[in-house]
Amino acid sequence: MITGFHHLTAITKDAKKNKFFYTEILGLRLVKQTVNQDNLTDPHLFYGDYHGTPGTILTFFELPRVGQRHEENSFIHEVILKIPRGSLPFWNKRLTERAIPFVENDEAGSTFLDPDGMKISLIEVSEVISPDQATRHSEVPAEHQIIGIQGIHYTVSNLKKTEDFFRDVLGMKLQDHVAHPLSSRDEESRLIQSVSLKPSRLGKGAIDHIAYSVPERKDLDSILDKAKEKEITVEKIIDRGYFQSLYLREPSGLRIEIATEQPGFTLDETLENLGEAFALPDFLEPKRNAIESNILKRKK
Repeated sequence: MITGFHHLTAITKDAKKNKFFYTEILGLRLVKQTVNQDNLTDPHLFYGDYHGTPGTILTFFELPRVGQRHEENSFIHEVILKIPRGSLPFWNKRLTERAIPFVENDEAGSTFLDPDGMKISLIEVSEVISPDQATRHSEVPAEHQIIGIQGIHYTVSNLKKTEDFFRDVLGMKLQDHVAHPLSSRDEESRLIQSVSLKPSRLGKGAIDHIAYSVPERKDLDSILDKAKEKEITVEKIIDRGYFQSLYLREPSGLRIEIATEQPGFTLDETLENLGEAFALPDFLEPKRNAIESNILKRKK
């Protein structure tokens, strides 16, 4: 059912700085420039490996007027990215030379902040990105390139009910407050009990939601049935063009998306030209002029 991570979606205040950081410093490929389909005035940027493979994708809504985030009760607060074993010295040197602020830095990994203050950790694994998935635009050599998402940290208001959700609805294995897909034991969703009763608020650098990957639409329907059986809040099931998605609210109130692996980002662009133009899936093409006009107006 759940095969691993699909993507995360966070909030940036400045798309230009965001793009420079993720493509030029971290070496990811901009695989799609499009629009937030739930708010057609907000740009939506997707980064990943050369193919935009599920599990490598970091996406961002640009909200220039967004305020500061408040992380109190329930929130998602750290993404852990995989790098090949032996790559930490390369990344520590690269990030230091570019004045990227570190939160922690030791032999176990490096934790730092992106331009909006989102926390990112790099950890080494016994894996190297495959040659066809390695990005080609970057000075980061393939033997050191980021492989994909290894983990996510959640802080939740009701640890027991959230663990039940990951096990009984998403079909994951729980051990020591960590959820693993059955088919991908190295990918982990770490669940932490909140100690605050104050409400959290999304803002600059906040992670809006996490998406997990499934092979086909029938897997979405299966999870939907389980969610209804367990009385989990269902927001919607929708065709996004590049994938089909099911949106749920887990018991602590965090948004969880389940997304299909296909058809992918070559739906409307060739592999060689991914991310070069402002792209829209077919069902939004009739609104292209209005969408592009609204985005340009907002930037003035």
